[in-house]
Amino acid sequence: MQKLWYLAVAGALAAGIFFLAGFDDPRGRDWSLMAQNALIIGGYGDNFAYSGENVRPLMGTAVLRADSALDAGELVATLRTTPESGPIRMGKDVYLEGEIRLVMRTFIEEAPFMDGGIAEFLWIHGDTGQGPPVMPRQFAFLAGWGTLDIYLNGELLYQDLDGHFMYTEQARRGPEAGYAVAREDGTIYNPMLPDKTRFTDPTNGELHIVAHSTVTDPDNFPPHSLWIHLNFADVFVQAAPVATVSTVAP
Repeated sequence: MQKLWYLAVAGALAAGIFFLAGFDDPRGRDWSLMAQNALIIGGYGDNFAYSGENVRPLMGTAVLRADSALDAGELVATLRTTPESGPIRMGKDVYLEGEIRLVMRTFIEEAPFMDGGIAEFLWIHGDTGQGPPVMPRQFAFLAGWGTLDIYLNGELLYQDLDGHFMYTEQARRGPEAGYAVAREDGTIYNPMLPDKTRFTDPTNGELHIVAHSTVTDPDNFPPHSLWIHLNFADVFVQAAPVATVSTVAP
Protein backbone atom coordinates (compact mmCIF):
# COMPACT_ATOMS: atom_id res chain seq x y z
CA MET A 1 0.00 0.00 0.00
CA GLN A 2 1.05 3.58 -0.60
CA LYS A 3 1.85 4.68 2.94
CA LEU A 4 3.99 1.67 3.76
CA TRP A 5 6.02 2.19 0.59
CA TYR A 6 6.43 5.89 1.35
CA LEU A 7 7.56 5.27 4.90
CA ALA A 8 10.22 2.92 3.58
CA VAL A 9 11.77 5.65 1.42
CA ALA A 10 10.93 8.78 3.43
CA GLY A 11 14.30 8.96 5.17
CA ALA A 12 16.20 8.73 1.90
CA LEU A 13 14.06 11.39 0.29
CA ALA A 14 14.48 13.71 3.25
CA ALA A 15 18.25 13.29 2.89
CA GLY A 16 18.04 14.08 -0.82
CA ILE A 17 19.03 10.55 -1.88
CA PHE A 18 16.67 7.89 -3.20
CA PHE A 19 17.89 4.28 -2.87
CA LEU A 20 16.18 1.17 -4.19
CA ALA A 21 17.39 -2.39 -4.59
CA GLY A 22 16.61 -5.42 -6.70
CA PHE A 23 17.37 -4.79 -10.39
CA ASP A 24 20.35 -3.57 -12.42
CA ASP A 25 18.27 -1.41 -14.79
CA PRO A 26 16.02 1.17 -13.09
CA ARG A 27 13.56 1.26 -15.99
CA GLY A 28 11.33 -1.09 -17.84
CA ARG A 29 8.98 -2.79 -15.42
CA ASP A 30 5.27 -2.37 -15.25
CA TRP A 31 3.53 0.10 -12.99
CA SER A 32 -0.05 -0.37 -11.86
CA LEU A 33 -1.85 2.01 -9.54
CA MET A 34 -5.30 3.22 -8.62
CA ALA A 35 -6.16 6.61 -7.15
CA GLN A 36 -9.22 8.06 -5.49
CA ASN A 37 -10.33 11.04 -3.38
CA ALA A 38 -10.46 13.30 -6.44
CA LEU A 39 -10.18 17.08 -6.38
CA ILE A 40 -10.74 19.62 -9.12
CA ILE A 41 -8.09 22.32 -8.76
CA GLY A 42 -9.45 25.78 -9.56
CA GLY A 43 -10.78 26.55 -12.99
CA TYR A 44 -10.64 29.19 -15.69
CA GLY A 45 -8.53 32.12 -14.48
CA ASP A 46 -6.49 30.07 -11.98
CA ASN A 47 -5.94 26.38 -12.54
CA PHE A 48 -3.48 25.87 -9.68
CA ALA A 49 -5.24 27.59 -6.76
CA TYR A 50 -2.21 27.44 -4.45
CA SER A 51 -4.16 28.91 -1.53
CA GLY A 52 -6.75 26.14 -1.84
CA GLU A 53 -9.52 28.52 -2.79
CA ASN A 54 -11.81 26.95 -5.42
CA VAL A 55 -10.46 23.43 -4.83
CA ARG A 56 -13.44 21.06 -4.57
CA PRO A 57 -13.93 17.33 -4.10
CA LEU A 58 -15.39 15.28 -6.95
CA MET A 59 -16.61 11.73 -7.24
CA GLY A 60 -14.09 9.69 -9.19
CA THR A 61 -11.14 7.38 -9.54
CA ALA A 62 -8.10 7.05 -11.79
CA VAL A 63 -6.42 3.84 -12.98
CA LEU A 64 -2.92 3.89 -14.45
CA ARG A 65 -0.93 1.08 -16.05
CA ALA A 66 2.41 1.91 -17.66
CA ASP A 67 5.63 0.37 -18.94
CA SER A 68 8.38 2.96 -18.80
CA ALA A 69 10.76 1.04 -21.09
CA LEU A 70 8.22 0.90 -23.89
CA ASP A 71 6.80 4.36 -23.06
CA ALA A 72 3.39 2.77 -23.34
CA GLY A 73 0.38 2.53 -21.09
CA GLU A 74 -3.08 3.80 -20.32
CA LEU A 75 -4.43 6.33 -17.86
CA VAL A 76 -8.20 6.53 -17.36
CA ALA A 77 -9.80 8.95 -14.91
CA THR A 78 -13.57 8.77 -14.49
CA LEU A 79 -15.23 11.62 -12.61
CA ARG A 80 -18.66 12.92 -11.80
CA THR A 81 -19.51 16.44 -10.70
CA THR A 82 -21.80 16.88 -7.70
CA PRO A 83 -24.09 19.64 -6.44
CA GLU A 84 -21.31 20.54 -3.98
CA SER A 85 -18.55 20.65 -6.61
CA GLY A 86 -20.61 22.43 -9.21
CA PRO A 87 -19.50 22.31 -12.86
CA ILE A 88 -15.85 22.36 -13.93
CA ARG A 89 -15.03 25.59 -15.71
CA MET A 90 -12.54 24.41 -18.30
CA GLY A 91 -12.54 27.54 -20.47
CA LYS A 92 -13.93 31.05 -20.49
CA ASP A 93 -17.34 29.82 -21.63
CA VAL A 94 -16.80 26.07 -21.22
CA TYR A 95 -18.43 24.25 -18.30
CA LEU A 96 -18.31 20.48 -17.81
CA GLU A 97 -21.06 18.82 -15.79
CA GLY A 98 -21.99 15.18 -15.35
CA GLU A 99 -19.65 12.27 -16.11
CA ILE A 100 -16.20 13.27 -17.32
CA ARG A 101 -13.64 10.74 -18.53
CA LEU A 102 -10.01 11.50 -19.34
CA VAL A 103 -8.10 8.92 -21.39
CA MET A 104 -4.37 9.09 -22.10
CA ARG A 105 -2.70 6.42 -24.27
CA THR A 106 -0.10 8.35 -26.29
CA PHE A 107 3.19 9.35 -24.62
CA ILE A 108 5.69 11.75 -26.19
CA GLU A 109 9.12 13.03 -25.20
CA GLU A 110 9.49 16.79 -25.63
CA ALA A 111 12.61 17.14 -23.46
CA PRO A 112 15.34 14.67 -22.43
CA PHE A 113 14.15 14.40 -18.83
CA MET A 114 10.85 12.95 -20.11
CA ASP A 115 12.78 9.81 -21.05
CA GLY A 116 10.71 8.86 -24.09
CA GLY A 117 7.39 10.04 -22.63
CA ILE A 118 7.24 8.08 -19.37
CA ALA A 119 9.91 8.72 -16.74
CA GLU A 120 10.63 7.19 -13.33
CA PHE A 121 12.22 8.58 -10.17
CA LEU A 122 12.99 12.21 -10.97
CA TRP A 123 12.85 15.61 -9.34
CA ILE A 124 10.36 17.78 -11.18
CA HIS A 125 9.01 21.35 -11.31
CA GLY A 126 10.12 24.03 -8.84
CA ASP A 127 13.72 25.05 -9.49
CA THR A 128 14.74 21.77 -11.18
CA GLY A 129 14.41 22.98 -14.76
CA GLN A 130 12.48 19.79 -15.42
CA GLY A 131 9.03 21.17 -16.08
CA PRO A 132 7.79 24.71 -15.40
CA PRO A 133 7.63 26.04 -11.81
CA VAL A 134 3.84 25.76 -11.67
CA MET A 135 4.41 23.40 -8.70
CA PRO A 136 7.15 23.37 -6.09
CA ARG A 137 10.05 20.97 -6.38
CA GLN A 138 8.66 17.46 -5.94
CA PHE A 139 10.03 13.96 -6.21
CA ALA A 140 8.07 12.05 -8.87
CA PHE A 141 7.99 8.28 -8.72
CA LEU A 142 6.39 8.17 -12.16
CA ALA A 143 5.47 10.86 -14.70
CA GLY A 144 4.19 10.94 -18.25
CA TRP A 145 3.61 13.44 -21.04
CA GLY A 146 1.65 13.14 -24.27
CA THR A 147 -1.88 13.63 -25.57
CA LEU A 148 -5.17 13.13 -23.78
CA ASP A 149 -8.83 12.84 -24.82
CA ILE A 150 -11.81 14.05 -22.78
CA TYR A 151 -15.30 12.51 -22.93
CA LEU A 152 -18.36 14.23 -21.50
CA ASN A 153 -21.36 12.02 -20.70
CA GLY A 154 -20.02 9.35 -23.05
CA GLU A 155 -19.32 11.63 -26.02
CA LEU A 156 -15.85 12.66 -27.20
CA LEU A 157 -15.51 16.34 -26.37
CA TYR A 158 -11.80 17.10 -26.89
CA GLN A 159 -9.18 15.02 -28.68
CA ASP A 160 -5.39 15.20 -28.44
CA LEU A 161 -5.09 17.86 -25.78
CA ASP A 162 -1.65 18.24 -24.20
CA GLY A 163 -1.65 15.85 -21.25
CA HIS A 164 0.60 15.23 -18.24
CA PHE A 165 0.37 13.02 -15.18
CA MET A 166 2.72 12.58 -12.25
CA TYR A 167 2.67 10.40 -9.16
CA THR A 168 4.63 12.40 -6.60
CA GLU A 169 5.21 13.07 -2.96
CA GLN A 170 2.36 15.14 -1.55
CA ALA A 171 2.21 18.89 -2.07
CA ARG A 172 -1.53 19.58 -1.87
CA ARG A 173 -2.61 19.63 1.77
CA GLY A 174 -5.86 18.09 2.93
CA PRO A 175 -9.20 19.69 3.81
CA GLU A 176 -8.05 20.50 7.34
CA ALA A 177 -5.50 22.90 5.78
CA GLY A 178 -7.86 24.19 3.10
CA TYR A 179 -6.23 22.22 0.25
CA ALA A 180 -3.36 24.72 0.10
CA VAL A 181 0.10 24.11 -1.33
CA ALA A 182 1.97 25.46 1.66
CA ARG A 183 4.94 24.98 3.96
CA GLU A 184 4.59 24.11 7.63
CA ASP A 185 5.06 27.79 8.50
CA GLY A 186 2.03 28.71 6.38
CA THR A 187 3.92 30.09 3.35
CA ILE A 188 1.70 29.60 0.29
CA TYR A 189 3.51 28.45 -2.84
CA ASN A 190 4.07 30.95 -5.64
CA PRO A 191 6.09 30.31 -8.82
CA MET A 192 7.90 33.62 -8.21
CA LEU A 193 9.36 32.51 -4.86
CA PRO A 194 13.17 32.28 -4.99
CA ASP A 195 13.08 29.12 -2.84
CA LYS A 196 10.69 26.55 -4.29
CA THR A 197 11.54 23.75 -1.85
CA ARG A 198 10.11 22.38 1.43
CA PHE A 199 6.48 22.38 0.27
CA THR A 200 6.06 18.60 0.16
CA ASP A 201 5.44 15.69 2.50
CA PRO A 202 7.57 12.70 1.41
CA THR A 203 5.60 10.31 3.64
CA ASN A 204 2.46 10.71 1.53
CA GLY A 205 1.71 10.90 -2.17
CA GLU A 206 -0.70 12.18 -4.76
CA LEU A 207 -1.54 11.75 -8.44
CA HIS A 208 -1.78 14.85 -10.62
CA ILE A 209 -3.48 14.89 -14.02
CA VAL A 210 -3.61 17.96 -16.26
CA ALA A 211 -4.80 18.59 -19.80
CA HIS A 212 -4.84 21.80 -21.80
CA SER A 213 -5.15 23.22 -25.28
CA THR A 214 -2.32 24.87 -27.20
CA VAL A 215 -4.42 27.96 -28.00
CA THR A 216 -3.24 30.91 -25.91
CA ASP A 217 -5.45 32.94 -23.59
CA PRO A 218 -3.69 35.60 -21.48
CA ASP A 219 -6.68 35.79 -19.12
CA ASN A 220 -6.10 32.22 -17.96
CA PHE A 221 -3.36 30.75 -15.76
CA PRO A 222 -1.52 29.00 -17.27
CA PRO A 223 -2.27 31.00 -20.44
CA HIS A 224 -4.11 28.41 -22.56
CA SER A 225 -7.76 28.62 -23.59
CA LEU A 226 -8.69 25.23 -22.07
CA TRP A 227 -7.39 23.72 -18.83
CA ILE A 228 -8.33 20.97 -16.42
CA HIS A 229 -6.27 20.10 -13.33
CA LEU A 230 -7.07 17.10 -11.15
CA ASN A 231 -5.47 15.85 -7.97
CA PHE A 232 -6.05 12.45 -6.34
CA ALA A 233 -5.09 12.39 -2.68
CA ASP A 234 -5.16 8.62 -2.13
CA VAL A 235 -2.91 6.47 -4.32
CA PHE A 236 -2.72 2.69 -4.05
CA VAL A 237 0.29 1.13 -5.78
CA GLN A 238 -0.46 -2.40 -6.93
CA ALA A 239 2.87 -2.93 -8.72
CA ALA A 240 5.99 -0.84 -9.06
CA PRO A 241 9.57 -1.41 -10.23
CA VAL A 242 12.54 -1.58 -7.89
CA ALA A 243 16.06 -0.62 -8.94
CA THR A 244 19.67 -0.47 -7.73
CA VAL A 245 20.18 3.24 -8.32
CA SER A 246 20.61 6.37 -6.25
CA THR A 247 19.46 9.79 -7.34
CA VAL A 248 20.88 12.85 -5.60
CA ALA A 249 18.50 15.79 -5.51
CA PRO A 250 19.59 18.82 -7.54
